[in-house]
Amino acid sequence: MVFRRRYALRLALPLAGVLCAGGIVAQAVGGTQDGSQDSAAFRKAVAAAEAWIATDQTSEELLQKAVTALLVEPTPGIRWLGEKLPKALEARTEVRSKGFIALATHVCLEFLKRGNSSGMVYEGQFAGLKPLQPFVSDLFFELLLDTPNWYPETHRIQLVPALRDLHLTAPSAARVEGVIAIVDNAAIEPDPLRQALACMLWQWGRKEYAQVWIDQLQRENVEGDTEDRVRTQLLLADLQYRLREYRLSAATHRSLELMAEKSHYPLKPTDYYSAACVWALSGNVDRGIEALGKCAALQAAPGTDSSHKLERKLFEKDPEIAALRADSRFAAIFAKMFPDDPGEKGGR
Repeated sequence: MVFRRRYALRLALPLAGVLCAGGIVAQAVGGTQDGSQDSAAFRKAVAAAEAWIATDQTSEELLQKAVTALLVEPTPGIRWLGEKLPKALEARTEVRSKGFIALATHVCLEFLKRGNSSGMVYEGQFAGLKPLQPFVSDLFFELLLDTPNWYPETHRIQLVPALRDLHLTAPSAARVEGVIAIVDNAAIEPDPLRQALACMLWQWGRKEYAQVWIDQLQRENVEGDTEDRVRTQLLLADLQYRLREYRLSAATHRSLELMAEKSHYPLKPTDYYSAACVWALSGNVDRGIEALGKCAALQAAPGTDSSHKLERKLFEKDPEIAALRADSRFAAIFAKMFPDDPGEKGGR
């Protein structure tokens, strides 16, 4: 038997009863574009969902097809599923209701999986799940606070960005206390999870938990040589970004860039890209373009380690630099990085 830490009483959602015996979640297949409830893709999705629900609900293949079809155009697919859920949750023991609950569970998990494997992280990334509230919050909080045996504990950190998008303000006191219990459990819980949850608590007004890490980094920033201080400030800028304190993160990036320039400490393309993101999110397009230009110079430099270079899709699709893509100077920056591939150089 696998030992699991418990931080909350079991919620009303009976997960074991809604997961298909053949597997936990469908594989990521298909696109993620939006659509309408009049589209052929949406009609196909509804047909696939109804085909799954009409069976004995043991076929993993039919479940995968339904999940994949609903997420081809996730906006109408999730909205349709959200309209069906309330009635299903009122009559959980009925066969049709069990089918909708199982389908919603798998859709939530697959949406989460796709977001975490997209190579991009941004505020609002999981807001598309809101039509499934409060079901999706019940599901994700149970996975976080009362982790069942089938869900890997190492995956709990992937729940945090979604919960932050679904709960811009604090949830119930019991759930907040459950989160605090994990953050306080330094002897057992991994620091990345504890820090991610501290950032969520900061968002909910409980700033004292993340402040511990801020204070530690600020103390380290006055110690060691210049290179050590640059590395510490990079960590601080990243933490401020994850706290969604974009102006503070931008100011820290500015400071560390000046320090790195004076000490000839080599920054990476990712460092300048991170700076471009927080400048854009702070509303300072000029600073963002300046940072993106430095990123482009390193991206294009033959001596830059390929492992430090960024994928083209970030520059084309990342919502955090949408304001920079809309700027007339972006096209030249993009062309410098990808001279043989015009890509999508316009704004979103």
